[in-house]
Amino acid sequence: MHRIRQAIQAIFVLTLAALLAGGVLFVVGQAVALAAGQGGWLDFFDDAVKPPLCIAASVCAIAGFLLSYKSRQEQDVKEEANTR
Repeated sequence: MHRIRQAIQAIFVLTLAALLAGGVLFVVGQAVALAAGQGGWLDFFDDAVKPPLCIAASVCAIAGFLLSYKSRQEQDVKEEANTR
């Protein structure tokens, strides 16, 4: 079970990093396109960058949701440590 949690944590971290980097690329790219007056560039970022960002956001959210669950054993150990 510990390996599964580590795998989910790795997925969460990787998709979060991809999401943050892609978000910066998306916003900066759109700002540059607006400043340059290039509507085609806006379409490019909307068509090529946004779909992978949405997928990364979804996977990251699901992984974060799964990480919010702790096994009963982990909760018992934590409660025992707090009572000492």
